[in-house]
Amino acid sequence: MLQVILLMIVGGIGLAQAVSDPRQVTLRWLRLGGLIALPLVAIAVVAAWMDRSETLIAWPLLLAVALPVTLQLLAVQKARRQLQRGAATLSYLATCTALTWVAWTWLTVLEQSVTFIAAPGSVLQLPAVTWAQAVLAPPLTTGLVGGVLVAMLLGHAYLTAGNEMTQRPFRRLTLVLAGLLAARAVGSLALALWPYYTHGPWPWGSPESYALMITTRYLVGLVVPGVFLYMVYDCVQRRANQSATGILYVTAVLVIMGEGAALWLIAATGYVF
Repeated sequence: MLQVILLMIVGGIGLAQAVSDPRQVTLRWLRLGGLIALPLVAIAVVAAWMDRSETLIAWPLLLAVALPVTLQLLAVQKARRQLQRGAATLSYLATCTALTWVAWTWLTVLEQSVTFIAAPGSVLQLPAVTWAQAVLAPPLTTGLVGGVLVAMLLGHAYLTAGNEMTQRPFRRLTLVLAGLLAARAVGSLALALWPYYTHGPWPWGSPESYALMITTRYLVGLVVPGVFLYMVYDCVQRRANQSATGILYVTAVLVIMGEGAALWLIAATGYVF
């Protein structure tokens, strides 16, 4: 769903701006995040309007995201650093709320879908861990997808900031991303992969397709990005910001691939990978 991907990026931008001390980063970087987030929200609104029959995002939730994103950009324009930090925090929380609503609604539809009738008269019953993961996963996924992208932009900002920024913001954001990645991996292993194998493979789809997507989800989307984030942190410690930025380029692509595989697994199995 286009709106989901766009909101993930918007929420990640908000989280990165919220965890960064506004006195230690440049207004140019904060403004750039807002300039990216606001058009993405606008596209999400247009996509929801054009796809009204299928969208799972309620209009009040989209409005709740758009308002703090707009406020953040205006606060940066007026150099109100603390105000923009509060607005960025609200945009992250609003985005997580919207995506949690989407996950909950999607799983409700999935559970009632005739596609997942295992036998005549019996409807798929999703395990309780799936509903728990539907609440826990959106804040982590949002922070990862958008956070890695905006961390890459922070690395670019160092190339033009001169002595305006110390290494502290880059180091802090890298540690936040590493924590999100670790929590995402633990949650997916405990609340998706383990129940999936405990209950046995689903009767539809080839075992090879599941194996490919599960490997992509964990190896490409979690393990390798974890190694790369360690490399980024090491580069930041040595003030090799250009190298850290290059590694973040690849990390962003891998995280998106991993979350894409997770979305496929959600649709195929009902577990929130």
